[in-house]
Amino acid sequence: MHGRAGLFTSVLLLAGVMSVQAQQAGTVEIGAFGRYTKFESKLNFDNRFGVGGLLGVFVARNLALEGDVDYVRTKSQGGAELRHTPIHARLVYNIPVQEKAAVLVGAGYVRNLFRANYRETEDGVGGLVGVRFGLTDLLALRFDATGDYIWQAESRFATPQLAGIEKKKSNFHLGGQAGLLLLIGGKRDGDRDGDGVKNSLDACPGTPAGDAVDQKGCSLPKDADGDGVTDANDRCPNTPAGTAVDASGCPRDSDGDGVADARDRCPNTPSGTAVDASGCPKDADGDGVADAADKCPNTPAGTAVDASGCPKDSDGDGVADATDRCPGTPAGTKVGPFGCPLDADGDGVTDDKDECPATTAGVSVDSKGCPSPFQKGEALILKGVNFQTGKATLLPASQGMLDQVAHSLIDNPDVNVEVGGHTDNVGSEATNLRLSQARADAVREYLIGKGVPAERITAKGYGEGNPVASNATVAGRASNRRVELNRTN
Repeated sequence: MHGRAGLFTSVLLLAGVMSVQAQQAGTVEIGAFGRYTKFESKLNFDNRFGVGGLLGVFVARNLALEGDVDYVRTKSQGGAELRHTPIHARLVYNIPVQEKAAVLVGAGYVRNLFRANYRETEDGVGGLVGVRFGLTDLLALRFDATGDYIWQAESRFATPQLAGIEKKKSNFHLGGQAGLLLLIGGKRDGDRDGDGVKNSLDACPGTPAGDAVDQKGCSLPKDADGDGVTDANDRCPNTPAGTAVDASGCPRDSDGDGVADARDRCPNTPSGTAVDASGCPKDADGDGVADAADKCPNTPAGTAVDASGCPKDSDGDGVADATDRCPGTPAGTKVGPFGCPLDADGDGVTDDKDECPATTAGVSVDSKGCPSPFQKGEALILKGVNFQTGKATLLPASQGMLDQVAHSLIDNPDVNVEVGGHTDNVGSEATNLRLSQARADAVREYLIGKGVPAERITAKGYGEGNPVASNATVAGRASNRRVELNRTN
């Protein structure tokens, strides 16, 4: 199937680069094709390939009257030889596609003949959908799909029923055919006036040589200097290319600053403003404030200024914006020489937000600057998190502790943790390993459900392999049945 699709696509691409004859009145089509027929299923005939021939004539532009005769040899379910000859007469409308091809839609009469061991003559109607691709002025490829509806299957010619044939009131046969056409006669679709538009599409067939035309072949209004104003309305017909012009085609100076719009980078300068050669207000110190409004006209290059052109301190922290690395510091915040809030204990939380300003160096802290419960290398045992005996179902009393953990993890977005599940040694080792994994997964899902991003939490069951107390006592086993968090980053 893929091979056939690739072959069909290749044919389309080949045909798309070739010319096609226009479907003019008087053009005659003569063709031969191969055909595949899918018979009405009730007949139980073998679906087979056959051959056929076609003759058509265009009675009007794009409208053809055509007939074809097909011949297919097949067999009945019982092995009897049959000959099927459908004869079609139809009207076909040809829809041109970019002068390269045509889509075909047709309908008409069909007469079906079955001969040899089964004689049947049927009358009905048929439809066709197809495509035709021009190869040269004379040759074209054509692909069709057909459907024939027989409204009264039995006829006076029918022989006694063959084995396997189920009579029904109507039959429906499908077919597909592909072949080569010869197109002769008619009127070729040339380009008499040489404007690039085929005669069949040209609404202005006498266009003067050299005129630019629209898609209908009619001359476009001329604009010799290409300024967007047609010559009939252009008072300045030799405007240099690219020059902005007014409605009369003459160069314009919209803001009246003495610089033509073609060179004016600031076309809306207020009236009376002194401008430079590009038409923009003059700014002698290059601070972004035009000289007319600059109260500090000699500001050093690179200095951030306010609307009046003077150096500014946007956040009022005493450090000019030109050197302020933290220009949005809240009012009243103590800052360093570069305008950033101080962090006396170096924990990464500035003093204005640090609730624990004397944190020991190297200790991980939360967003408030206080030591985080999640320290690298230190397991956090979740006391009070318990499950139903032998199950991974959290007891309601566990929710309080887990809610606190979720809140803490949300407050520490840079912390990733592993949920570790542990059991005592009661039961088999394999059972304990599965139970510990299930319990770790349950805690992980609970924390995710409380808003902790899933990618920050992993879960692993360790079974009975890492006891923290002796399994020989009730208290020891209770300590070993635990869930703990370990920071992973």
